[in-house]
Amino acid sequence: MRVLFATVPAPAHVYPLVPLAWALRAAGHEAVVASHPDVADTVTAAGLTAVSLGERDFLTSEVPAEQAAILDRITDELELGPDEANFHTAIRHFMLETFGLYHPGRPPEPGSFTDELVEFATAWRPDLVIWDPLCFPAAVAARTVGAAHARILHAFDHFGWARQRFAERMTTDRMAAMMRPTLDRYGVDFGEDLLVGRWTLDLKPPRTRLPVRVDSRPLRRIPYSDDAPLPRWLHARRPERPRVCLTLGVSRRSFFAGGDEHPVAEFFDLAADLDLELVATLDAGQLASVGTVPDNVRVLDYVPLTALLPTCAAVVHHGGAGTLAAATAHRVPQLVIPAVGGADRMETGQYVAATGAGLVLTEDETTPEVLRDSLLRLLTEPGFREGADRLHREWLDTPSPAATVPLLEQLAAQHRTGPGTLEPAR
Repeated sequence: MRVLFATVPAPAHVYPLVPLAWALRAAGHEAVVASHPDVADTVTAAGLTAVSLGERDFLTSEVPAEQAAILDRITDELELGPDEANFHTAIRHFMLETFGLYHPGRPPEPGSFTDELVEFATAWRPDLVIWDPLCFPAAVAARTVGAAHARILHAFDHFGWARQRFAERMTTDRMAAMMRPTLDRYGVDFGEDLLVGRWTLDLKPPRTRLPVRVDSRPLRRIPYSDDAPLPRWLHARRPERPRVCLTLGVSRRSFFAGGDEHPVAEFFDLAADLDLELVATLDAGQLASVGTVPDNVRVLDYVPLTALLPTCAAVVHHGGAGTLAAATAHRVPQLVIPAVGGADRMETGQYVAATGAGLVLTEDETTPEVLRDSLLRLLTEPGFREGADRLHREWLDTPSPAATVPLLEQLAAQHRTGPGTLEPAR
């Protein structure tokens, strides 16, 4: 069968798709990844076929003021409480903002991502479309050609949760109204599947999922990021002292340049007084507050976590899903320090702490003294290694991408309504 992956133009959104695309190809299926031109190199570097559509720098665009006011009204109708600030950030500024860019209340223009994605789907005839939860045109394109379609979640299902809450409270579906010009252009009727998929592949650990009533299928997240030549010191010998990784993720670099709230300079200072080796994967912007780099600190712009973490005794990170997956796969205790307004990153840290695999610090707790004590606990208390082992076993109990391929064949055959190339792998 032919499988079309569709995603917003962000490397951190491409990475979760790669292992499943590989698994489908290994089973004999065709798989391509459609996105904006910004991430074509990321896709091809993963050994996959990139389909570049629409405009560059899409995510830096602004929603028209009239539509932004509607998005604010939609958010207000959720009646989020003061203890749901992370939900507000995720829903209004990530989910709805991107929704408004793709559905600005007018028909898609020729050359837009939506128009070109529908054109490509019409020509290529996918049997199955698997889409990033922010890539809303993908479901429309699937409907136009009768393809089965599903979301692939790598974060909390804030959108599914919001739609469920809207159904309980809302009399007018403002999102459906914003989509109407697009749907009319392609002759597609509105349905809830256009927002939450026919079904959902969920890469989140089972215990972290929101109580959302969607057809959800668990999928093990295999850690993947861009490859790079390994520095000689990483593979030449084992570290003489405990090695600790400090990473703040690629998304912070892409979308929050100059706005990182993590105490990098303080962390370097406390590391200088400890008997450890700190490897910090940070770029120039994340190092802006640092004066002198201590002798026991290595700074690299990038090194694959799948290569670095097996040599580490602990990892300090921002709560990103990709880093969580890599630390889980390699059974490394974690110290999670979520950024301010970090959407679901605090919840990720709380999950790590609840399983005994590490610690999470709130903004108020992130002082040099607490950082030092927390890091020493991770390195000296065996219970955290045992917790990391438990987290690893839970991860192994989730179906792998290869084990999920037969399920996708079955579901694609069940949900496809149009003619296509659907055949089981041989």
